Amino acid sequence: MIDFIGTDLDGTLLNSYSQISSGNAQAIRDAVNSGIVFAICSGRTLHSVNKFFEKDLKVPGYRVVLNGAVVVDPKGNRIVDAPMDHDIVDEILKRSEFSNFKVVLDGLNDTYIYDPNHNWNTYFEGMSRHHNREHSVSDLMKLNDQEHLDIYKVCFSCPPSRLNELQKKLESFTSLPITISRSGTDYFEINGQDITKLSALQHISEFEKIPMTNFMCFGDYGNDLDMIKEVGYGVAMENAIERVKDVAWNTTITNNQDGVAAMIKRVLNKEFD
Repeated sequence: MIDFIGTDLDGTLLNSYSQISSGNAQAIRDAVNSGIVFAICSGRTLHSVNKFFEKDLKVPGYRVVLNGAVVVDPKGNRIVDAPMDHDIVDEILKRSEFSNFKVVLDGLNDTYIYDPNHNWNTYFEGMSRHHNREHSVSDLMKLNDQEHLDIYKVCFSCPPSRLNELQKKLESFTSLPITISRSGTDYFEINGQDITKLSALQHISEFEKIPMTNFMCFGDYGNDLDMIKEVGYGVAMENAIERVKDVAWNTTITNNQDGVAAMIKRVLNKEFD
């Protein structure tokens, strides 16, 4: 019995143009209309995820954002709110100040970007009024010093030629009370300790009184790994990394072939009851 469906966005529900296809959108509407509880489970900010609900899906659902640091229920109530400790963010920034990596701080809706190569895009979309350019890591530290500003995620990326260097730097952070995940070939995300998409889904499971064995979740990359592994029906995209496929219950077709819709149709046809 599948009573809950959750899906990652980038590389999963979204195609290569960062769009939700009409086929995926209709399948999700059909699932919700059948009584299935739905969630988007993303590393993106709340503002970014809300746009897809409002413009494309037009259904009620949970927003699991910032890799599970924030969960908003279908009525708009924030049922999980786990910003990072300001001192931990400060320590991460201090240790990376002179490394010349791209560093991104994610607030609830706004993103603050320092890029020594002056490429101000985030990994998921270009500039907008919610994307703020910063001129140095020191500027990011000053932002973090503002008590009213909650930072939920610290992100690092680099050119492919510096990937080993970045990974060594991240290894030096592992003594801190944080969770490090990988959401792209050269993009790494840091949340507070034990903050993951899976931890967010566990809260929803408790809130909705739906056992995790009745959850179907879709994903493609490292920050989806635990979610795919631990729910009853973890589905990897055909374009997923091998580690995700290895732990998945099943694999669907790619994000450019409406892989989420293909599996949801099988759910609605009662193939897995």
